[in-house]
Amino acid sequence: MVKHPSCALVKKSETEEVCPLIDELNCFQNVPCGLHIIGTERHEARRIDRQLRGRAGRQGDPGSSRFFMSLEDDLMRLFGSERIATIMDKLGVQEGEVIEHRMVTKAIERAQKRVEAQNFSIRKHLLEYDNVMNQQREVIYTRRARSLEQEDLREEAVAMIGAVCERLIERHCPEPQMPERWDTGSLRLDLMKTVLVDINFDDPEIHGLNYNGLVETVHGATMAVYENKEKAITPEVMRHLERFAILRVIDERWKEHLYEIDELKTGIGLRAYGQRDPLIEYKKEAYSMFHQLMDTIDRETVEMIFRLQVAQPPPLEPSVDMRRLQTVHAAAGALGGSTSDDEPPTAGKPQPLRRTEEKVGRNDPCPCGSGKKYKKCHGAVAV
Repeated sequence: MVKHPSCALVKKSETEEVCPLIDELNCFQNVPCGLHIIGTERHEARRIDRQLRGRAGRQGDPGSSRFFMSLEDDLMRLFGSERIATIMDKLGVQEGEVIEHRMVTKAIERAQKRVEAQNFSIRKHLLEYDNVMNQQREVIYTRRARSLEQEDLREEAVAMIGAVCERLIERHCPEPQMPERWDTGSLRLDLMKTVLVDINFDDPEIHGLNYNGLVETVHGATMAVYENKEKAITPEVMRHLERFAILRVIDERWKEHLYEIDELKTGIGLRAYGQRDPLIEYKKEAYSMFHQLMDTIDRETVEMIFRLQVAQPPPLEPSVDMRRLQTVHAAAGALGGSTSDDEPPTAGKPQPLRRTEEKVGRNDPCPCGSGKKYKKCHGAVAV
């Protein structure tokens, strides 16, 4: 039915005429005009149902909505359908009969509230998982941005070298142990692999050192290699090398860490079978993995700084024209002539060859005195 221009359901001014059919059609009880919304099911969230009902009353226009659902729908089947069906059987309701009892409406509302609470719990749980990754992401992105923005990364590189050396010493020669039980052989191999430093720990001067003395010795030998390399390739090139190493290792290892964290999140729910909270277990595992990631970034960055070699650019080979010109110059020099090398060439233009003596013919005797014709002697070289 088309809405009357002066519909009483829409707020009008006092001077406008009210629709005469308002009483005849009982508009306030059963809206006969406007947009009618028909829903074939009830959504899990009441918010979605309210949005659909709101479509019928846009801009203050009249409208109505009506929803139909079955006791076999997913919402009712999962939340209280059997109880309602039992009550309906006791009341003698026939199959296919419309049920408009208030108890059914309340049951639907309770089912929706339970689904909303369950979904809220799931979203809250996912947010707690994401917060762990957000904290790790902030640390990695801050470190990467600092490496991009700083002009001089020497201080950061030196700090990483010191940290890596201390970790290697702590792994093979922990401070609580007696020096006699230290595994100096493995420490020597790791130092050679990581920072290209070979220290003979059997040397009497090093053999009797305590933990602090060992740290100072290893760090001093490592920094000596670092400074020698910096002098060999110049500090400017060393700064570029450090930046490249830091950014390359961070990008590669962070991608691998994200993949490993996704794998951890996929199977962490199984910890619940062991009476453990999956979220707490996830936080522990993620922290351990992130701590290992930071150590790996430092170690591989230091390895790359010490191992990368700066290749010198190959010398440029002369072009065909340049080789021919050099050959002509050599032949002219053998004949006692001269070229225009004494004069500066004009930029962008090839300069002609200027001779101070008469040109030698191809069939003339070669001026070098060999007795051969010029074309078969020095003339053959110039062709």
